[in-house]
Amino acid sequence: MTAGYKRPPTFAGPLTYGLMTMSSPSTVHRLHYGATLQLANAAARVGEAVGLPLGRLEADSILDAARRQTGLTDWGDEHFLEPLNHVVAAVREREAFTPLARIILRQSWIRAVCNRLWVQDWVKQHPETLQTSVQRPIFVLGFPRTGTTVLQNLFALKEGRRGLYFWELTNPVPTTLDRDEDRARRRKAAQTMLRAAYLAAPEMAEVHYVDVDTVEECWPLFANSFCVMNWELQSGLEAYGKWLLDTIDMRIPYGEYKRHLQVLVAQNPADQLVLKCPEHLWFVDALLATFPDACIVWTHRDPFDTLASYCSLMSLQWRTLYGHIDRPAIGAYMQRSLHTGVQRAMAARERHDPRRFYDVRFEELVADPAGVLEKASAWFDLELPPDHRQQVTAYLGQKRSDERGRHRYSADDYGLDPDRVRELYGDYIRQFGVETGKNTRTPAPAGRGG
Repeated sequence: MTAGYKRPPTFAGPLTYGLMTMSSPSTVHRLHYGATLQLANAAARVGEAVGLPLGRLEADSILDAARRQTGLTDWGDEHFLEPLNHVVAAVREREAFTPLARIILRQSWIRAVCNRLWVQDWVKQHPETLQTSVQRPIFVLGFPRTGTTVLQNLFALKEGRRGLYFWELTNPVPTTLDRDEDRARRRKAAQTMLRAAYLAAPEMAEVHYVDVDTVEECWPLFANSFCVMNWELQSGLEAYGKWLLDTIDMRIPYGEYKRHLQVLVAQNPADQLVLKCPEHLWFVDALLATFPDACIVWTHRDPFDTLASYCSLMSLQWRTLYGHIDRPAIGAYMQRSLHTGVQRAMAARERHDPRRFYDVRFEELVADPAGVLEKASAWFDLELPPDHRQQVTAYLGQKRSDERGRHRYSADDYGLDPDRVRELYGDYIRQFGVETGKNTRTPAPAGRGG
C-alpha cells in the first residue's frame, strides 16, 4: 500500500439475498412518519409559524449561512449558483415537502456550500494539491442493486487501491494537518450524520447498511456543485432532473469532482481509486472527458429485479421528505428515471473507445466473483495480487453487521409489472444479453447496498 495511508477497517460480508416476496412483510412497511419524526415535524411547523429561519429555502440565505459557518467568502467558480437557485426554486414550488424536510434540505445545501468554501481555501493554501495524480480510476457503474458495491470492494482489495469512505465523502477537507486527529474529527462528524439518518429511517440497517468506514457512492462530491442526479431520484424533482440533463455542461461539475478527488488522494494516497455510483450512467460523456483513461466496469441485471429493490431503498428518502410513501408513484418514477439513465449511457458508449468498458452480468458475479475480477482486470491490464482468490474468499466470508434481517420488498407494492418493465428496457436487455425472469419470486443474490 502507498506509504502514509492507514486503511480503515472495511466491511462488506458475503453476497447475500434480497427477497422479493408476495406474502412476508416488507422491510419498509411503515408508510408514514414514526412518532419521533411526527414530533420533530410538528416542532418544525411551529418554528415556521413564528418565523424561525431553520427551513428558509432562499439561495442568499443559504450562502450567507455558509459564509458565517466557515468564515470564508471565496467559493471559486460561481457556476454552482445557477443549479443552486434552480433546486431551491424547485423545492419551494413543491408544497408537498414537510417542514422537517425543508430544514433537512436547507442544512444539506448549507453544508455543500461550506464544502466548496473549504475546498477552495485548502487548494489556495496547498496549490500542489492540483498536481495530485488521479490515474486510471476504476469506475463501477450500473443500475443500483446490481452488485456494484461488492465489485468495488473486490477491486479495492489490492494494496494501493481504495474506494472512498463515508467519513471522507461527507467531510472531504482536512480540519487539521495532524492526520490522526483530523480523521478522528471527521469520523465523529460523520457518525453524527449517520445517527440522524438512522433515526429518520432505521430500516436502512437492513436495506443499505452504512457506517463511517464503509466504502460508499461518490455522488456526495457532486452535491458541492449542486448538480446531483441523485437528488432527483431521492425526491422526485423531475423538473430539476430534466433541467440538469438538458442544460448543464457536466464537464464543469466533473472537473470539480476531480479536484475533490485530488484533495482526498493528497491526504490519503492511493495508486488507483475505485469509484462507484449509478449516477455516472447519466453522464458517461462528461466522465470520459474528465478521465479519458478511466476503466469503466458496467454491471447488468434484470431491470425488474433492480427496480423492485431500488424502489424500496428510495422509499425511505421519499418518506423522510414527504412524511409518507406513495409506493405506486415511486415505482412509476424509478422505472422512468432509470430508463433515461441507461438510454443515455448506451448512447454515450457508442461514441467512445469500447476498450474503456467491461461488462459484468449479475449472475456471473454471484457465481464466480473471483473469476469476474480476473477477467475485468485482464481486460484493462490491471494487476492482481497472487493470492487474490484467497483475499476474495476471506472478504466474502466476513460476518455482516446487518445480518439481523433480509431486505424484503414486493414489486407489486410499487406497481411494477415484469412484462411492462422488460418491454420498456428491451433494447438494454438485448444489447447486453441480460438474463430475465430468474429472480422474480425467489431470493436473488445481491451485494450489500449495491
